[in-house]
Amino acid sequence: MRRTEYMQSQRFAIYARISRDRIGAGLGVERQQEDCTALVTQLGGTVVAAYSDNDISAYSGKHRPGYEALLRSIEAGEVDAVVVWHQDRLLRRTIDLENYIDICQPGNVATHTVKAGHFDLATPSGRAVAKTLAAWAAYEVETSTDRVKAAKLQAAKAGKSSGGNRAYGWNQDGMTLNEAEAPVVKEIVRRFIGGESWNKIALDLNARSIRTAKGNMWSAINVSNVAQLKRHYGIREHNGEEYEAAWNPLLGRDVYEDLQLAVKRGRAIYGKRSYSRTHLLTGFIFCGLCGNRMTIINAQQRDGSYSPAFNCRKKDHRGQTVGCGKVKRKKDPVESLVIECLIYRLDTPDLGAMLASDNSDESLKKLIREQESQNLRLQEILNLFSTGELTFDEYRTAKATAQARLDALVHELDQKLSRNTIGLIPAGQSVQKAWDAADIEWRRDLVDALIEGVYIYPKQKGDGKARYKQWIFNPDRVEIRWKA
Repeated sequence: MRRTEYMQSQRFAIYARISRDRIGAGLGVERQQEDCTALVTQLGGTVVAAYSDNDISAYSGKHRPGYEALLRSIEAGEVDAVVVWHQDRLLRRTIDLENYIDICQPGNVATHTVKAGHFDLATPSGRAVAKTLAAWAAYEVETSTDRVKAAKLQAAKAGKSSGGNRAYGWNQDGMTLNEAEAPVVKEIVRRFIGGESWNKIALDLNARSIRTAKGNMWSAINVSNVAQLKRHYGIREHNGEEYEAAWNPLLGRDVYEDLQLAVKRGRAIYGKRSYSRTHLLTGFIFCGLCGNRMTIINAQQRDGSYSPAFNCRKKDHRGQTVGCGKVKRKKDPVESLVIECLIYRLDTPDLGAMLASDNSDESLKKLIREQESQNLRLQEILNLFSTGELTFDEYRTAKATAQARLDALVHELDQKLSRNTIGLIPAGQSVQKAWDAADIEWRRDLVDALIEGVYIYPKQKGDGKARYKQWIFNPDRVEIRWKA
């Protein structure tokens, strides 16, 4: 058979790839496919399949769907030859080349390139040329990576920007402030240090139609990430190391320390409770008999209607026993009682005296540092027991002493940090007026600032005659445990 007749009978598969598509348009892949199609036409063959991988490196070893589909097509005998723009578009690692040769050899599948000619992988010389090019391609990638890493490290040590996506509050050059966004960064940091939650700040920014750097709506994690970005405070980060930034900071290092204090405060006090709640007291109500956290259910009333109620579940959704299941109480009277007691307590002289006591930043920092040290001490005790340096009795005694101290520190921290949230009550407003005007987020903040938990006890004989406001309800069966 003559060569032209042989080529005309061949079925060609085209493969195109580009490592980085900065604008996501796939134009680099399209251009490769056009050149490969022209080569197939020149060779007199027929294109029966086209595969591509856009914005995927051939050196990283990542999953390449297009390349893997090409290999399956070769193994199935569906193609006689492969056309690529250049060999390095097909592969860049010698280990991948060995696998490619093993797949192509049984069917004598040829490989043609637009820029580097034909590789006859069926002959030793052809395989040697292909392996040499693959080795040089790998070398090029490795040296290029080393150059990029060295340049980034040099830029970091000089405090210069590393480029990449634009940080909120800064222009694309990474060196100058964005005049519209910089004040928003300051506001976010100030409000969180003042005691507001990330979620509450996010909701407010969205309500004011302020958008993120990418034009999206804010979430709590977005707000947190923006506030804690170290570049705002003149810190250049690189591979876990910190360097003095070459740009003028948006905020001072003292503000950064205050922010870290506020973050630790949030984790210590509010970290276990979600603020995206419908009901005021969700997460705060406990069974007085067994201590289980009570949930809200729709309980049927005598008239057949349903209303929300706090309920101690006996089993969770996995069928595991979690509570006694013996206590249930209507939500509305419990909530009304707690609100009444909360507002009354906020108006007492005792609370005013507590607010006037020492609550300085230094006092809080010292307390948090002591709490962290106590956590480490507990871990050290466990380590000593695990290595056999402490007997079980010694471990149990040491752990009980350390845990008691940690519990006392947490309680003291609770009391001190409660004042931060209480201080959010607007000046000149009564507690009742501030409460009535506030949203659920603010109200839950205030509840969390003052209340450790609300415990509901079983009904007793005679409770059916007790009345509280418009409900048949005995307030004596509810215990509020205060933080402050």
